[in-house]
Amino acid sequence: MATVTRADPAGRLGAELGLVLATVVAAVSIFGIVLPSTYARETPAWAAQAVGQDWFDLLVAVPWLALASRRAAGAGRLLLAGGVLYAVYELVIYAFGVHFNALFLLYCGALGLGLLTLLLLGVSLLRVPSPPWPTAGAPVRTVAGLLFGTGALFAFLWLAEIVPAMARGETPASVTAAALPTNPVHVMDLAVILPAHVAAAALLLQRRSTGEMLATVLLAFGLLMSASIGGMLLVMRLRAVPASSGVILGMTALAIADALVLARVLRVTRRPP
Repeated sequence: MATVTRADPAGRLGAELGLVLATVVAAVSIFGIVLPSTYARETPAWAAQAVGQDWFDLLVAVPWLALASRRAAGAGRLLLAGGVLYAVYELVIYAFGVHFNALFLLYCGALGLGLLTLLLLGVSLLRVPSPPWPTAGAPVRTVAGLLFGTGALFAFLWLAEIVPAMARGETPASVTAAALPTNPVHVMDLAVILPAHVAAAALLLQRRSTGEMLATVLLAFGLLMSASIGGMLLVMRLRAVPASSGVILGMTALAIADALVLARVLRVTRRPP
């Protein structure tokens, strides 16, 4: 893959900001790990998840952002967009789902930087699209099925928790366990991420170029997100906080599925049209 050229200023600036974002996310992770006061006001389960998130980001997400930023053209630009989307998602959770602490301004700055980077990459992808998938050999139905299945599954899981609680006039158990007014994961998933999965699957089946690009970005995002959830739950187990083995295995399986399908997509994306 070639680096971003001067004909794509939005992509070039997005790649440069991707490196800055990697540095800022690394700082958020390191301070979250080494400063005990960062999550001192969180419940044991929420604090364990936050520390697990920090370790995953430091070891996986930050290198992903840094490497993708260095090769941010073609498929690399899509991988960078997926990594930035993951960073924005988790920074929303830090900014709105973690009690006020010494890192609050860093959360806000990182979130703003992530949103700007994502916007620039979006403009770049619309102006300089990635090579289209070939008519033959592209895993269109496989990718669409995985995206639609992921969106439908998580929508069902969240609604199965939210709707009965609303009917009883109660707060969902996950919100109560985290001692939060609402669960930011519910908000991000139901408002943005899950509809994007369904839309990408529909566009992909129509063989739209926007569907191909969005699907690749969401596969990269899904790989990072599912792997991070598995890592967070493992940290919970290490801290003697109850965590479902079934969910750990499920997230691991989903991460593997995303990785395998993403690898197939990257192979066809690199082929000349």
